[in-house]
Amino acid sequence: MKIHVIITMLALFAVLIAAVWYARKKYKINFAVLGLGAVAFFASSQVLEKIVHLLVLRPQRDGTIALMTENPLLYVIYGICMAALFEETARLIFFKWLNKKREMEDSDALAYGLGHGGLEMIYIGIAGLLNLFILFSAVESQNPAIMQLLPESTLATIHNLAAWQIYLLGVERILALILQVGLTFWVFQAVRQKKWIYLVAAYGLHALFDLAPSLSQVGWISNPLVVEGILVVEVLAFVFLTKSIFYKKQ
Repeated sequence: MKIHVIITMLALFAVLIAAVWYARKKYKINFAVLGLGAVAFFASSQVLEKIVHLLVLRPQRDGTIALMTENPLLYVIYGICMAALFEETARLIFFKWLNKKREMEDSDALAYGLGHGGLEMIYIGIAGLLNLFILFSAVESQNPAIMQLLPESTLATIHNLAAWQIYLLGVERILALILQVGLTFWVFQAVRQKKWIYLVAAYGLHALFDLAPSLSQVGWISNPLVVEGILVVEVLAFVFLTKSIFYKKQ
């Protein structure tokens, strides 16, 4: 199974590097904007949002969250709203700041989106796969000391995980990257055109895209193929909608 994890990790690295290289060559993206997009993602979703989660959700040491089991619907609503609020607001703050510094270009939206979505791919996707690789190695070692440290639920997940599910994790990260780039264009256009309906739409769309994974997290959608199928449909519709609204002549 570890070989499938390695292949998926390498594939994600290749996709990200290829996307940045292509964007730099064809659209001359600004690497400073790309880097700031990555910083904005980390600060908004991995620092500020996590602090709010700790204060509101109060997860236990074993990772369990009372709200998830006691009121899963409220947990889902809270989760998708917080993700949208922090990430889209980070985009808004950045582009309002950039717009005061200089005239913005379409390539700035692409650069920020790749920075934001790219770090998300590394931090959540590739790091998650690396953790999975370590777990597989630990289970294969059959070291009693290590096995006792692993929860029964984790062991069950490892034993039941199929190769196609590992590749599906990679597909999900690629879809997430596309969505992050697309959402960046909506906030970018909201600031540039001063049409705040686009910003409101970005908040709503972000929450919508997180809905299927959140429903899966609480067990209301049990089949991962259904989750990814929904995401594929959403990505295709979103790309078409974004292009139709903002780039009709292209």
